Amino acid sequence: MQSFDYQKVYSLQEALEAASSREASAFLAGGTDLLVQIKQGKKIPRHVVDVKGIREMHGLTISENACSIGALTTIRALETDPAVAEKVPLLAQAGSKLGSVQVRHRATVGGNLCNASPSADMAPALLALDARAMIFGKQGQRNVELVDFFLGPGVTSLNNGELLGGLEIPMTHGRCGSVYYKVSTRNAMDLAFVGVAVLIVVDDRERIVKARVALGAVAPTPLRVPQAEKLLEGRVVNLEAARESAELAARYCDPISDIRASAEYRREMVRALCEKGLLAAYHQAKSAAEGDKR
Repeated sequence: MQSFDYQKVYSLQEALEAASSREASAFLAGGTDLLVQIKQGKKIPRHVVDVKGIREMHGLTISENACSIGALTTIRALETDPAVAEKVPLLAQAGSKLGSVQVRHRATVGGNLCNASPSADMAPALLALDARAMIFGKQGQRNVELVDFFLGPGVTSLNNGELLGGLEIPMTHGRCGSVYYKVSTRNAMDLAFVGVAVLIVVDDRERIVKARVALGAVAPTPLRVPQAEKLLEGRVVNLEAARESAELAARYCDPISDIRASAEYRREMVRALCEKGLLAAYHQAKSAAEGDKR
């Protein structure tokens, strides 16, 4: 382990001042990524600012119009919160796939995103939910659409000294279905070979009024596939439509071959899981519509 200065802070202002006053600073949340990277020499911060004591960055609130999540909210909290399971089930699904139970008790949603791994489990779900990142810096607060947050492997739109304070998700009204699928060697601990999140909203005639298709581990960053989404909007989904959309998703991703999987395998799994996910999410949304009619 490389040596570094450690400082614990208890407010956003204190955290920003601590980071701006020292060179090569890093923020410590759950530490499940940062501490491993320091041990491996991938990151060598001279100053580590522990932000776990900042109360306003913990927890979540769900209102009629938005779900607000503090960046220090643990993945386990998202996985097990009854309100999340009812109102934003895609978050609970994705959370249950990350690491192990022990890791999820420690890992935070902000840390998972700021690590900017292409295979981050929370990223596809949050992209499908149109999440916005609330970023704080010495110049004040700015909000960034999550589709613009990831710039490359390990790189985000955070400037030096800035901190991800939380996320805001606009609530999806209407008849909705969503799924998250992850391909990995084991059910726990392994990184995703492929991650696929799908969200579908239908109208009274069971036509799609909103579609979201988001992918992980198949490009330099987690991404949405608007081409696959637009193909579906205004249509009633059948097997043919799902296959057309899945084919576009596979075409527009950019996977690599590595020790975990080949590019060809990843692309084929995008195709298969998008098709499966679109049909499953549409069936959920249709079932919600039929339930409203009874």
